[in-house]
Amino acid sequence: MLTFENVTLAFGGLTAINQLSFTVREGQIYSLIGPNGAGKTTTFNCINRLYTPHFGHIRFQGEDIGGYKPYQIISLGIARSFQNVELFSKMSVIDNLLTGLHPAIKQNPFAIAFRLPSFRKSERAARNRAEEVLELLGLSQMAGEEVRNLPFGYQKMVDIGRALMTKPKLLLLDEPVAGMNPTETEHLGGLIRRLREEMGITVLLIEHDMSLVMNISDYITVMNFGRKIAEGLPHEVQQNQEVIEAYLGEVETGAGH
Repeated sequence: MLTFENVTLAFGGLTAINQLSFTVREGQIYSLIGPNGAGKTTTFNCINRLYTPHFGHIRFQGEDIGGYKPYQIISLGIARSFQNVELFSKMSVIDNLLTGLHPAIKQNPFAIAFRLPSFRKSERAARNRAEEVLELLGLSQMAGEEVRNLPFGYQKMVDIGRALMTKPKLLLLDEPVAGMNPTETEHLGGLIRRLREEMGITVLLIEHDMSLVMNISDYITVMNFGRKIAEGLPHEVQQNQEVIEAYLGEVETGAGH
């Protein structure tokens, strides 16, 4: 479904991604892991076309997406959540979800201004979709609540819900359980499995919670300093010496501060 072919991206003298190659197959829960600063979120930003690689190709369902604009990526069937929650804090939960459909709704300004039947029909369909997503996430009772009043874990769920509004084929989740307690983390892990099993959504996940990663991932790529240092099944990655050193090295460095 998604293929990176020797992708390289540099900012000045810093190489953020260095000849990165990996393949996400349809129906997988695929995790991208590594220490802070490894280049994981930059990789997502290349998929979303927020950044343009200097070398290499990114293909989605066989098509090179290098020529697409960021706002066109969602029409291909790619959606994402963000590491830092990017919501409209003073809007309700359901209205935040509805903003996720904005790029996909094509309406004539005349139809909107005069609330013609075509506009009302699309408005009803959008609201029905939002209610479906709220039920899936277990947030139906919070539909009218302002997002700023929700605990952080629920805000993360709303962010994921907004990404689900367009019924994506590929869902990019950037540290979805950051800031969540163990119960919330377990719930979200179950939700990710359901997205794959019941809705056929392929998931590409960035996450620091190794327990979650090892429990739900079909395959894992490990990055460090912008390059791939290992890939494989969860148990293979756990036993890889270079992976162990990358994480232990980060802990030792942090201990000195």
